[in-house]
Amino acid sequence: MPNEQIDLIKKEFGKYLESLGVSPKSHKNYRSDLSYFLSWTILKVRSFGAYVESLTEVVPFLNSGIANEYKNYMVVNNIPVKTINRRLSTLRHLSRFLHSSDNIDADFMENIENVSEAKTQSPTATPIVDDFRSYLEAQKVSKNTIKNYVSDIQQFLRWAETANNQELKINN
Repeated sequence: MPNEQIDLIKKEFGKYLESLGVSPKSHKNYRSDLSYFLSWTILKVRSFGAYVESLTEVVPFLNSGIANEYKNYMVVNNIPVKTINRRLSTLRHLSRFLHSSDNIDADFMENIENVSEAKTQSPTATPIVDDFRSYLEAQKVSKNTIKNYVSDIQQFLRWAETANNQELKINN
């Protein structure tokens, strides 16, 4: 049953894109971008303890927090800025489509902005993170595991910096 629904949603999203007059190449990019997002989101939702396999099952979990996390994930993993912004554009179209077709109550991409070169070049690596990466490499940990560990650490450090900045604003 979910496969029939997901096929219907994807088919209807495809029709939505065609109604916008997107080129075949853009249509291919939209499908690819959606696939990347869906794979990432399925893993994210599963980390919450919900077993999902399809777009239909993921839709109830879509919100601006998930979208922001995906955006940060792409930045931390050094996805090219143009690719990040194209993927965000795809998600904006998906969100508008889902909202206009009453599959979701609100546009989950409403306040999600594109990234700029300056934001992606912020100093995310610290010497200790580089040392940790080197340690993992010396231990012959897989490149994918190293990338995931470093990404997690960098996300934590950004969160800690944001929390610290918010605390400073409260205390001032």
